[in-house]
Amino acid sequence: MARLVSLFSALWLSSILHFGSTLVTTGINSGDTNELQARPDPHVKSLGFIGGSLCATVKPLLGVSYDDFEDNEPDMRNLTLVYMTSTNETLTYNLTEAPTALPKEEWFNPKCGILVFLHGFTDSPEESKFQTIRLAVEEGLGDCLSILALDSSSLIQHFYLRASTIVTFIGRVLGETLAALIPAGLKPSNIHLIGHSLGAHIAGSAGKEVFKTTGRKIGRITGLDPAGPCFSNVNTTLRLFKGDADFVDVIHSNAGVYGLDETIGHVDFWVNGGCEQPGCLLQTCSHSRSLEYFAESMLSPDAFIGVKCNNYYSFRRGKCDRNDMSIMGYYTPASVTGDYYLYTAAESPYGTGALGTTYDDNGFLKGIALAIKDTFYNVWHKIKNRFNG
Repeated sequence: MARLVSLFSALWLSSILHFGSTLVTTGINSGDTNELQARPDPHVKSLGFIGGSLCATVKPLLGVSYDDFEDNEPDMRNLTLVYMTSTNETLTYNLTEAPTALPKEEWFNPKCGILVFLHGFTDSPEESKFQTIRLAVEEGLGDCLSILALDSSSLIQHFYLRASTIVTFIGRVLGETLAALIPAGLKPSNIHLIGHSLGAHIAGSAGKEVFKTTGRKIGRITGLDPAGPCFSNVNTTLRLFKGDADFVDVIHSNAGVYGLDETIGHVDFWVNGGCEQPGCLLQTCSHSRSLEYFAESMLSPDAFIGVKCNNYYSFRRGKCDRNDMSIMGYYTPASVTGDYYLYTAAESPYGTGALGTTYDDNGFLKGIALAIKDTFYNVWHKIKNRFNG
């Protein structure tokens, strides 16, 4: 069965999503990439949506549905929390033992609160994504705030169809651990979960569990391009949504492909249209860019400013509420709600401040690309609505 799941997952994801990535870049030379790449391609988004919509049908056939795991819950004993000291020493704590072990550590300061980074599919705290966030926290936020990472690589390293189901159960265990730390002085309002891709949905599940256990919501969840395949149009009990914390902010950078193409937070930022990022030739690059944006925001609070708008089409046409702008990233005010749009640079530093709230329509190639995108804009939404119907 494991081989069957592995084979099906590989074929399904590669055929749907990798083909979509190729479709975007075929015939585009490197000089044109920055101009074209920052526009959502309806072909790619359609492929990702169709592929993701098959999950509910396929999972039961392979024995990896939510019901299958409710009856036979996966082994969570290998889940760990990772903390790196200022001298780069790695400390590892078994997740179920953390409520007893963490309060004994000198670095643990419940009054300052904790950040927990939750990685995505095939990732781990040993990879660069966690290090990018950790270093930004240390440099931009000081040493009072503690940042840890949940290592769930043993469970979501392979077989995406299985991994997309198991994140709900991983989040429950994390939520139980966080709830158990509250008697040690950790206020729920001082808990901030930062989840990338599948990690965003782990965060949502953890938030639900803390509320179920304590009757109190955690302070904040930041979703960095929450995973899309298998999470589109599902019940909110199975994915991240705004009720999982006092404040849920979301950054979309590959919506409709690897990321979720839905408004799910108190505030959602759609960067460069939310689907494809300038300077990226592969969809995986766009998917990861949300994390880089968030890390940069810790070091430069006003680097990313979005403007409130009904949709990306209106944003490109300049039909937005110019009186309603907001900082995106770590310093996003908890009072902000709605959908915000902005542009970035193609290379680091990505933030362009208030300039990113205005669409740049210079250049013949951009004009052609805009016309093509507008032609397909309504087509994509008709396809999506047809599946939803």
